[in-house]
Amino acid sequence: MGTWNGHLNKTIHGDVLLEIMKLDDIIKTPNKGIILIGTNIGLDKQDHTNLKSLIGSKIQVDKVDGTKCELDVLDISLSFSIANLPLIGISVKDSENIKDIKKGTQVVQLLDG
Repeated sequence: MGTWNGHLNKTIHGDVLLEIMKLDDIIKTPNKGIILIGTNIGLDKQDHTNLKSLIGSKIQVDKVDGTKCELDVLDISLSFSIANLPLIGISVKDSENIKDIKKGTQVVQLLDG
């Protein structure tokens, strides 16, 4: 198991991870490719402005078989639901792993630690 070492950071097996969102859906679009749609997991409004820094980085998600896969982030979008809850869209490079991603998993960014 991991150990918590900050508000949204935790360490697992020596890797520092930044939790981004909970994965709700995966959409394939003709213009943007694969988009992971998720809900906020506790970021305040100020942290939303930092989401663009994910572009060009790698994120990690759980697969249904219990393993993890890494995906390259191409773009980020942020919108708000009718209830004013943030919805995060992460456009990722297409991968053969997309079909095996487990919905409901937490999407994390692997940080240099």
